[in-house]
Amino acid sequence: MAGPRRTRARRANVTVTEETMIPAIRAKLQELATKEVLVGMEGDAELAMIAGVHEYGSAKMKIPARSFIGVGKKRATAPISKRVKSGVQAIAEDTESVHTLLRDIGEIGLDRVLKRFDKIRQPALSPLYAAIKGNKKILIRDKDLRDSLTYKIVRKGART
Repeated sequence: MAGPRRTRARRANVTVTEETMIPAIRAKLQELATKEVLVGMEGDAELAMIAGVHEYGSAKMKIPARSFIGVGKKRATAPISKRVKSGVQAIAEDTESVHTLLRDIGEIGLDRVLKRFDKIRQPALSPLYAAIKGNKKILIRDKDLRDSLTYKIVRKGART
């Protein structure tokens, strides 16, 4: 039986002045709180299977994990946090929209995932498998896989 799920929260402080309309800020932030950005891939079933094998590895096929989405997500955490902190203040000041902030978050996340995808070199192919395959390319259908990486802005909980 799993214990309670741990969550981490980072705070973005909003400066409130005499001219600040707190109900308006609250409505905007509520809109922000109901949406999330998903970074991943879209494609056919075969491409999804290939992405899954590369992301998590396969003991049966003796393929090691070469995570590009998970590692890209970790590398995007700091720049996204920085962008969110500035974005929440801009939303409170009514100089930026919620959609713009969410789009920027998606683009930052996608950029980091693509950079990670382009740098996948480890673990290298075994010499035996490289000889059978005929080349040393690690990823199968790498152009199709790279082109399928995208982000989506959705309502929280709607993972379609």
